[in-house]
Formats: sequence, structure tokens, C-alpha cells
Amino acid sequence: MITEKTKEKNVELMGPSNNKKPVILIVDDVPKNVQVLGNYLRKVDCDLAVAMNGHQALKTISRLKPDLILLDVMMPDMDGHEVCRRLKSNDQTKDIPIIFLSAKSEIDDIIKGFELGAVDYIAKPFIGSELLARVRTHLTLKELKGKLEEEVRYKNNFFSIISHDLRGSFGIILSFVKLLQNNRNSLSEHEINDLLGDIESTAKSTLNLLENLLGWARSQTNGIRFNPVMLNLETLVNEILKSSADIAENKNIELDASVHSQPVYADRNMLLLIFRNLISNAVKFTPEGGKVRVNTAFLNGSVKVSVSDTGVGMDPEMVGKLFKDDYKISTPGTKNEPGNGLGLILCKEFIRQHKGEIGIESVPKNGTTVWFTLPLFKKE
Repeated sequence: MITEKTKEKNVELMGPSNNKKPVILIVDDVPKNVQVLGNYLRKVDCDLAVAMNGHQALKTISRLKPDLILLDVMMPDMDGHEVCRRLKSNDQTKDIPIIFLSAKSEIDDIIKGFELGAVDYIAKPFIGSELLARVRTHLTLKELKGKLEEEVRYKNNFFSIISHDLRGSFGIILSFVKLLQNNRNSLSEHEINDLLGDIESTAKSTLNLLENLLGWARSQTNGIRFNPVMLNLETLVNEILKSSADIAENKNIELDASVHSQPVYADRNMLLLIFRNLISNAVKFTPEGGKVRVNTAFLNGSVKVSVSDTGVGMDPEMVGKLFKDDYKISTPGTKNEPGNGLGLILCKEFIRQHKGEIGIESVPKNGTTVWFTLPLFKKE
């Protein structure tokens, strides 16, 4: 029940606060109207707030940032049209959807509401089912718009980092080539071999980045077909360790594995990419003379695979950022090897397709363990 006390407040929450629920603000100077609207809107999974006039509405919106506003047109002092005009002229509030509620049903009033930026117009007295349908529709549209905007921001940031890393890698390669061209007669054989080794290492890192980028792009457009089959995990890990021996040898890092031979049910190409990225990352962030180890352990109906290193480790804040969608991680290795975090993003996506889980355990200066789960192969 709406009481006189409500009018003295800038906002009256009509239900328990829950940040995960959308917030709908009702703006109406008639308590009975607010009560009727509140009774209907309790059928929507949301939190409700109330402002009894235009000035209260503006103060409430500046703090609360509701997801949808139901705004009465005819109010004293400041009518709904003026409230809408002020909201739409403010960058902080211009994107909040507004539904006008009014007994004024002349076409000029309706057109004015839409010209001011409202998303809908409902005439009083309203039909409850119609009101609920429109409210749910606009809440859904706002949620979809928010997700789309977040995805655009994420991808813009993502490609900004990728382009930066690619320019940096090609810039290094070109500078080394230019150094060789301009000083070929004055450089010793040892110096030339060192430069060629740096060029090879940078080129391999750049190729790995491009392969990961293409893999990620195909995964986002469903261009990678998920084809799980029975695989011998021990054989697969040994294959990866053999192909990774050269990058580990360059840093005098020991590669070791203790993997059970029981078959798993997985996509071979995806699993190869997952191992290649995790082992490459472990080597990258482990100082010379360190160790990288692959282990397995059985869980209920699945196997847990761990890639552990004796590297630099990470604090909890860094670990918490690694798998977030607002991808911003770009960290060089212990010998300034380029890093961008794309490999982990791709691993997360492929593990998700296997219906598995992935996680990280790390302690600064005491190494990191990245683990993931895979389903065991079951005979029919």
C-alpha cells in the first residue's frame, strides 16, 4: 500500500533488492495508480521503485539508473514530457527506455512522446496483460542491447590488442632483418646466429598468435566443427611434449608428464591446440632451469588434466582477470616473449564445447597450475 510517507521519499523500493534483477521505476503523482501498477508488475521478475513527481524522478534516476521507466504524462510542476526531455539530453540517462502512461490519447500527444525519445505509449486505463507484455518486451530488448554493446566493446578491445601485438612482432622481425642487412660484414658468426634465432623465435610466436586468432574467429562463427572421438591421452600428450621440446630447450626447462592411458572422448584438433597453448604459456612464464609437468587425475566420469610450472606465478587479482570477457591481458614472458592471453580465451571456448571446466591456481613466485576436465570415453 502506498502511503503519504512514500511521497516524502525520493525512492521507495517495493521488494527485496537484488542487483541481478532489472529495476523498473514508476513515476506517477497518484498513489492509487502506483499501487495498481505495482500489483501488476510484481508478476515480472524485477525490483520496483517509485517517484511521486518529476523532480523526485530525476533525483531517483541519477542514483538508481533504472532499466525501464513507466512515466505518467500529466503531473504538476513538471510533466512527463519535460522529464523525458531532460533524461534524453543527459548522456548518463539517455539510453534508459521510457514508456509513457497517460489518459491523453490524442495522436499529437502520442507523436510528441515518441519524438522526445520514448520507446512506447500505453493509454490509461490500460489492460494488465498488454502492460506486462510490453514491459517484458522492452526489458528483453534493453538486455539484448546491453549484451551487444558489451560484445562490441570486448571485440574492439580484443582486436586492438591483437593489432598491437602483430605490429610489435613484425616490427621486431623487420628491425632484426634490417640490422643484418646493414651490418652483415661487421657482425660475427655468433652474432648473426643470435639474430637469426631471435627472428625465428619471434616469427614462431607471431605464427602461433595468428593460428590462435584464426581458431578463435572460426569458433565465434561456428566455423570449427566439434568432432569428439576416442583418444589416448597419454599418446597425445607425448606428441605435444615432443613438438614443444625446442622452445623448452631454449630456456633449459624440463618437460615431464605423468598421464594415464585411459581413453578420453574429445576432439583431437581442439585438444592439441589446448595442450599446445597451455604448455607454451607454462614455458613462457617459467625462468630458465625451471620445470613444466602434465598430470592427470580421475574424477566421476571425467579426467582432470593439469599443466603445472615453476614459473613466476600470479596474484589472485590477475588470476581473476584471465578468463573474463573484458579481455585486457597482455603480459610478456620471462625472456620478454610476447603474450596476449588469446590462447587462454580459445582454450576456455574449446573446453566449454567439451562440457568441461577450466581453472587456474597460482601463487606469486611459486608457479601456476592450469587445469581442465574432459569426459572419459564410455563404451556403449
